[in-house]
Amino acid sequence: MGAGASRVRCARPGHQLPDSRGLARELVGMMGGAYPHRTTDELAKVAQVFEYTVFDREALYNHLHQRFEVEQSNQDPSDVATMLAELPNRQRNLFIITTNYDSFIERAFHAAGRPICTVTQGLRGTDSNDQQMLSLDLILPDGRPKNMLSRDFALNAFPPDCAFLFKMHGSVHVPDPDGPDNVIITEDDYVDFIVSSGGSVSPYFPPPALTREYKMRRFLFLGYSLYDWNFRAFLRVLALRNALSGKEKRRHWAVQLNPDPIEVDLWRHRNVNVHDGDLAQFCLRLKQAANLEIS
Repeated sequence: MGAGASRVRCARPGHQLPDSRGLARELVGMMGGAYPHRTTDELAKVAQVFEYTVFDREALYNHLHQRFEVEQSNQDPSDVATMLAELPNRQRNLFIITTNYDSFIERAFHAAGRPICTVTQGLRGTDSNDQQMLSLDLILPDGRPKNMLSRDFALNAFPPDCAFLFKMHGSVHVPDPDGPDNVIITEDDYVDFIVSSGGSVSPYFPPPALTREYKMRRFLFLGYSLYDWNFRAFLRVLALRNALSGKEKRRHWAVQLNPDPIEVDLWRHRNVNVHDGDLAQFCLRLKQAANLEIS
């Protein structure tokens, strides 16, 4: 799930979540004249300037928490999140990856009475605690937090009806985290993320159990664009982990409205079929198909 999947009919006018370009414009506005008003600059660059030259990391995180958590607390989850929570159980655990910061998926599962385990990865250690980079922060289905070493995490330790949500770019569900946060948003964050995800440089990231899932599953990409920094980083991670490649026979899918022909061609080289369609309508038809299958 990408930013587009959190925006589908998810809120009243004025409260809708921004995409990456919209969030970049918000940060530029907060910086006033300290940032040249170039609306074409990518979010990663804008966030880097926000953190290093105008405000700081705490101010950046607090804005994300306010925008993606506090302001959305009374909004209905997106159509995509609701669709995922209502899909019938299968023999394998539902495995969801998102690069979004919001909590729509968790809220949709809780509303549906479905168990879900949320997973975030420690991304940056401190001088006194480098083990943070080796750990996972879990929110268990009963709401209890749990921290564990990345290598010890296993999907088969949970019931088969438990869904897993891996928030690849971190979460902002709590205000003012104690210690380094796990959010990926600046250029430096993305560089560290890609380097840490590659081969023997950092064998503990992503969690080994999730890396195995990458290679075993077919991906359905919802709400993504190749123009987004976060998606380009995600594709690179999958390529580094040999889970997404034109050399493989496993086919993947993506749903985009009026996709750019160049994007379609780039996706095809990664064994991804792009289907032109409205995401809200896709969610509706997928739920209808699932209900017909089990009836």
